Amino acid sequence: MENTLILKSIYLNKYFLFFLIIIILTGNFNYFIPYFFLLFFHEIGHATIGILLGYKINKIMLYPLGGVTIFNMPINSPMFHEILILVMGPVFQIITYFILKPFFPFISVYHYTILFFNLLPLYPLDGGKLLNIISCYFYNYLISFKITFIVSIISLGGLFIYNLYSFNLNLFIMVIMLFIKIIKIYQKRFYYYERMLLERYLYSYSFSRIKSIKNIKSFYRDCYHYINLYNEKTLLRKYFESK
Repeated sequence: MENTLILKSIYLNKYFLFFLIIIILTGNFNYFIPYFFLLFFHEIGHATIGILLGYKINKIMLYPLGGVTIFNMPINSPMFHEILILVMGPVFQIITYFILKPFFPFISVYHYTILFFNLLPLYPLDGGKLLNIISCYFYNYLISFKITFIVSIISLGGLFIYNLYSFNLNLFIMVIMLFIKIIKIYQKRFYYYERMLLERYLYSYSFSRIKSIKNIKSFYRDCYHYINLYNEKTLLRKYFESK
């Protein structure tokens, strides 16, 4: 079963379709309409500010309890841009909530469920991405990745335990999907790190912060580096030319 394209670059995840079938079979389609609009405009919020900042959208994927907007975005993009993109998702959702509330009085439970779920410190949800950005400010890229991974696994474990006491099939599916996603992302951490270094090597970036680091595995985001007497351009040239 494949994901379904509903608009240009906007997809319904295959499990979302399963969720929709359950909604229809139980006669609750009227409840689905406001729920869908909250999810949809949450992701449109991310997409809108991303486009205004000059980034192209690869894909928007809607899941039963949230969504993901994937941009064609360099890893060395300003962290402030990422924060703006993250914040505008909940902002658009809140605006949608107040527009729809007079027509759907029951919408509050859906609104706060989606908002709370997406703000959990669990990558790749909004809260997990925000945690990663904050970690990247204080720690180097690889350590930040590890911190985000550990907190995400702990949060996911909490969700799993909660679901044992109050079982919800959609939440169970999401927990399994997120666990698989987190593991795959963590396994590719060195690929992402190499990509960040390659971007630094190929293109010029201007950063306000400067850090002195011990080796090439200690690069930070939004920082220019010195290692001993070498600046980062010299070090990166030596690193990639030796490969």
